[in-house]
Amino acid sequence: MKKQILTKDSIIKQTGDVVASEIDGETVMMSIENGEYYGLDGIGSHIWELIKKPIKVSDLIDSMMEKYEVDFDTCEKDVLAFLNDLDRDNILVRY
Repeated sequence: MKKQILTKDSIIKQTGDVVASEIDGETVMMSIENGEYYGLDGIGSHIWELIKKPIKVSDLIDSMMEKYEVDFDTCEKDVLAFLNDLDRDNILVRY
């Protein structure tokens, strides 16, 4: 069964099955469950930090807009795309 796409009303957090380390402002991660490595740039690393605890996606988008100069539509689209990629790889927990 295909997963339902995350929306701005979804509540998510990091899974506990990922080992992550910060190197020069970027995050390098390995999923224990699927054996995949991931590299996150500064913005992805910031999102990863914000989802340590459960957070509503709309609150995450608001936080990103406060930190970065970006319009709402672009921010929403980019954050949802990033989170859906993480979710597809089973490195997010949904509530």
